[in-house]
Amino acid sequence: MRLAIFSDIHGNPYACEAVLHAIAREGAFDAILAAGDLCLGGSDPKGCVEQLMAAGVQAVYGNTEQYLRFPDQTPPDELHRSMWNVIQPAAYWTLARLSSEQLSWVFGLPFERRFSPTGRAGDDLILVHANPKDVEMMIYPPETEQLRMWGKVRQPDEAAELQQSLSGVEARMIAFGHFHYMFQRLWREKTLACVACCSLPAIDHDRRARFSIFEWVKTKWVICQQWVEYEAQQEIAALQACDMPFKDNFLRYFD
Repeated sequence: MRLAIFSDIHGNPYACEAVLHAIAREGAFDAILAAGDLCLGGSDPKGCVEQLMAAGVQAVYGNTEQYLRFPDQTPPDELHRSMWNVIQPAAYWTLARLSSEQLSWVFGLPFERRFSPTGRAGDDLILVHANPKDVEMMIYPPETEQLRMWGKVRQPDEAAELQQSLSGVEARMIAFGHFHYMFQRLWREKTLACVACCSLPAIDHDRRARFSIFEWVKTKWVICQQWVEYEAQQEIAALQACDMPFKDNFLRYFD
């Protein structure tokens, strides 16, 4: 079994196109997958959804798809609640640009997709946006990486939020996006694989898009992480030229 997974396109058609072309160059896949946050936050939400639908991408919904579906419902988490004055107008702007067919596709996305290479649930790969229980709580990189990034461990392996999100989940591999930084983290018998972002590189400000190849080889999942060069300046210019409310708040992620 061979899967290509990317995430967090955020309405950037140039990154979306570059990743889909890069995946096509890698040969045959059993599925091409997107881990949510597909069209809110960029210059061309309609163009991104068109590309995903045309390519037969199997996606799950993320927190921004929730914002599009329920634009008058304040997010439950503190981070996005504090940004709601920016996110909500952008959500309405995005909704106005999607066709009824595209909205049906976006609103019909499932929370999770599961792939089984052996028929045993313990070997499965599950795809979610943020974690196996909700679309908001972030899984952080390994403890050593957290120390390097922030000088402290913000989410230790024994954190209650990890226990609540991961305990009882039958899977060998959990693939997700949401946290805009590519990493792998071992937690008990599971591998937590963040495929990072195609756009809005909030953590490392590396403008390249990214995706990951997951392949079942003999008795385990093997991950090959890929970075994709594209003309990020095209998206920056398109964002600057469009009339999305509070676009400067999204542009700053490219600085």
